[in-house]
Order: sequence, then structure tokens, then C-alpha cells
Amino acid sequence: MFSHFHIFVCARTSDADILERDLLRSPAIAENKVPLSVLWNQKSASSAFWGAMEKATAEFLIFTHCDVYFPSRWFERLQLEVDRLARIDRDWAVAGISAMTPSGELVGRIWDASLEPITHGVFGKALTTPVPIISTDEMAFVVRRRANITFDPLLPNFHLYATDIILNAEREGKHSYGLDIPLIHNAKAQLRVGRDYVESYDYMVKKWRGRLPVPTPCGTITSNRFAPRFRRLRIRYKALCRPSTYSTLRVPDPRAKAIELGLDQMLEIPSPSQHVLS
Repeated sequence: MFSHFHIFVCARTSDADILERDLLRSPAIAENKVPLSVLWNQKSASSAFWGAMEKATAEFLIFTHCDVYFPSRWFERLQLEVDRLARIDRDWAVAGISAMTPSGELVGRIWDASLEPITHGVFGKALTTPVPIISTDEMAFVVRRRANITFDPLLPNFHLYATDIILNAEREGKHSYGLDIPLIHNAKAQLRVGRDYVESYDYMVKKWRGRLPVPTPCGTITSNRFAPRFRRLRIRYKALCRPSTYSTLRVPDPRAKAIELGLDQMLEIPSPSQHVLS
């Protein structure tokens, strides 16, 4: 039982089938080894997770998506990684699974169904030790509760909230790190940039104007508020003229895909000689 972990996910009623197919099939969740709270039909992810953190008691809070599958050994590996983080930086705040370094490098390996036509398998930089990051994908990330940082309840919709909490931590003098703990993101390609993303982006520009630019897995946030609108046009063009660069298909059995990709082997706990910190 991983009682010092607690998973939170936002879901709409229409997400129930996705939740059943992916997240709830994760072995540690299916076997009730990790507590899970589903926050149904919320107005925004950031406000929902802000409320969840107000009541949380676990040491490490994992925020994720309905279409994520945590393979066997994932939480054992997470335990190893947070132990290593404590030795590197006992005051760490956020840990990302598919994250961006300040220089704009994507670190941490995942498999993403929507990107399979481009990536052809697991992608992202493998790591031998946690590395500093400035943003992370919202598909899965960890917040250390005792870091005393939280989400912004005013950030609208369901975008950029992981980057925002990392920047909140940075403002408080706390650091965030990228980890290499492969998982399945059984996502469907988004063939447009919606108005909801633009609203989240505009809020971030207003809030963090003095800190920009900030690289994120979805593109760099800059002071140019027209950037996501141009991105919307590019994505729409690709959707119409280059459909082979996207996949709208999700795998029916993420466990089988994890085995096919060898994620169990990637998640094996290394021997002590392999993870001694310099």
C-alpha cells in the first residue's frame, strides 16, 4: 500500500469510459494500493486541484489525466525517484514526468497514442538522475505537499496549470525536477487549439509577463498573446493537409501496449551501484 501517495484526476461524466479503460486499469489503482480521488465535472483543473490540496494529507500528490495508464512497477519506481530527490534537494516542490528544462529540452520518457505517427514508440530523453525543469505536461506530475505551494484557483479551464504551479514554486525559491518514469498516455490528437486554451494562455501571459518566455511541452509561452492563435491556424492546417502527422486512435488495452513497449523492464529498480548519486 502506497499510502503516502494520493492520485487526483478531473473527469467529466463523458470521460467515464476513458477512465475505466486507462487510469482505473493501472495495476496499483485496480488493486487499491494507491488512493484515487476523481473530481467530477469541475469548472477548471487548477481550482479543483487547489481545493483538493486544501484537504490532502498524503505526502506526495499525483495529478493526472483519465487517459493515463501507470504500468506495473510505476509507483515502486516513483518511490525510488522521490527518495533520490530528497537527497538532491530536500525542499523540492514539483516533479514532472514529461517535462521541459529551462533550455527547452524535453526530458522523461512516455508513449503517447496521439503522437505515434511521429515518434514511433517511446520518446523523450532518458535520465539517470532528476534534472531541473521549468514546466511539465499535465498528463502526470507530482507535488510534494510539505513544499507549501499550491495551484492558482483563478487560472481558467484545463491548461497550463502544471507550468503555473512550477512557476509559483520558483517564486517561493523552490525547485522542480524532471523524472524518468515511463507511462502510457492513451490520448487522442487534438486537431485544433480551442478558445479554452487561449483563455488559459492569456491568463498566464498577464500573470507571468515579467518571467516570460517559458518553454512548455505545448509550445513556448511568450508575451505575444497572438501566439496561440497562430498555433491554432498551424494545427488546423496540419489536420487538413497533413493528417498522417496525427493519430485519433487510442489503444483498447493499455496494459498490452505497455508490455509490447517493454515498459515493465524500463521501470525496473536499478541496482544500488546504478543510482548512487555523485
